[in-house]
Order: sequence, then structure tokens, then C-alpha cells
Amino acid sequence: MSREKIRVPQKVYEELTALKGEIHFTLDHFDTIRKAEDRGYLAAADWIKKNENAYKVGFSWGFEPEAAEPRGTLQDIPAPSGHAPQRTFRQKGGDQTMKPRGKGPNEGFFARLKKKLGL
Repeated sequence: MSREKIRVPQKVYEELTALKGEIHFTLDHFDTIRKAEDRGYLAAADWIKKNENAYKVGFSWGFEPEAAEPRGTLQDIPAPSGHAPQRTFRQKGGDQTMKPRGKGPNEGFFARLKKKLGL
């Protein structure tokens, strides 16, 4: 058995995550079931009742939600598009692109500070 996280249904994962933030988990699953039911996490409580050993393994290695869809394969990756989108803006009345707005090397904060300090 490899050290993979235990996959649980999405609702159970959400409730186990919320429960983890509210109580200190213990390996005493009866106590955890009681605390989950007291806090209204019924899906998590029911899952722990039915999967005691998986809960104990997941307590140590972690849980992850089951994927709603099967994981993609290389065939599912879309083909690349023709070109990257243009990232500059055209100026009105010309073909030149706009220059980035910024201060020159002698106009920034540190330049003004140096000037004020006489450096």
C-alpha cells in the first residue's frame, strides 16, 4: 500500500476539513463520530462509521476529494492556438505602441531621497 491520501466524496471531504478545524482529531473514531454528529457533519459521521480503517489511515496520511470527472489524459489536452494575444495598446492615429508609464532613473523615490540628502 502506497502513501496516498484517502479519497472520499466531496461532501465528506468538506465536512472532514471543517471538523478538523473545530476539534482535535483522535484515533478514537467513536469519539470523532459523536463530535461530527453534534456539529451537524452527518455525511462525515456516516462515512467514518462505514469506513473505520480508511478513516484511521486517512487520519495519518490525509484525505482528498474524489474527482467528479476522471482525470484527463494526454488526448484531452487541446491543441495550441495559432499565436499569443497582443499585449500592447495602439496609440490613436499611429501604428506605434504605447510606452509603459513609469519614471526615469532620476525621478523615482530613491533618486529624490538622494537629492534631498545631498548624495
